[in-house]
Amino acid sequence: MPQTPAEPDPPSQARSFHRIVVPVLGVALAGVLAVALHAQEFDQAKPLSSADASDLTVGKRSYVAQCALCHGMDGSGGYGPSLLVPVLRRASDDKGLLRLVEQGIPNLMPGYGRANGPKRSWQLAAYVRTLNAGTSADAPLAGDAGRGKVIYQERGCGACHVLGGAGRAFGPDLSEIGAQRGSAYLRQAILEPSARVPEGHVVVTAKPNDARSVRGVRVSEDVFWVYVREPGGRIYRYWKPDLEALEREAGASLMPAYGPERRATEIDDLVAYLASLRGPQ
Repeated sequence: MPQTPAEPDPPSQARSFHRIVVPVLGVALAGVLAVALHAQEFDQAKPLSSADASDLTVGKRSYVAQCALCHGMDGSGGYGPSLLVPVLRRASDDKGLLRLVEQGIPNLMPGYGRANGPKRSWQLAAYVRTLNAGTSADAPLAGDAGRGKVIYQERGCGACHVLGGAGRAFGPDLSEIGAQRGSAYLRQAILEPSARVPEGHVVVTAKPNDARSVRGVRVSEDVFWVYVREPGGRIYRYWKPDLEALEREAGASLMPAYGPERRATEIDDLVAYLASLRGPQ
């Protein structure tokens, strides 16, 4: 009669498990420790300009994943400021830029030091540095800032924008716009205002049950209330249950586009003027 093979006893199974699994775990742990040790040993004091092509490739990948949403794919700005400036206000040197990448800005920008580690943080900072490497504070623009100032006043831009404390705060404050945004961004904002609407300027239309509709910029909103500022500057407060509808217009802007009937030189002049607005120096 055939005999059924006996099951290995538990001690034998345990010995087999340890012979196979423990060495594998040991190799994996050693690899993790080696990577961590390598990261700790990376010299962040190296100049960002010493980054090679592979460093910049990794840095660009991190930038696209972590920074482009706010600063734009090309660094020209969006929700966050432009990086296409000669000197970054919060990071005037390599050490400051690396610190900014790793620690961020409280309540404004997240830091990625914990997620990236020392080397990838350095590579990200090195890539950001390449974005403003070709800029210069004295680089001439095609337009004339003096004529641009006259155009700004004639077009009534102060009816919606504050400049040096004067004007109306319906649109973004332009007092330091030249330090916050690059010339390409400014040109697009003039010609295509809806292309990149600044944060905090969502266009809404409130439709009360018993009053006229109001279309304007949302000032604030919570579960129960919404505040809407119309172009004239008046602010309306609505109890949301009393509204027939509250429509949010994604990607809309109340700023009129600078029409194609205007000469290209006028647009150049206006861009040059806005680019010159850098606040107190």
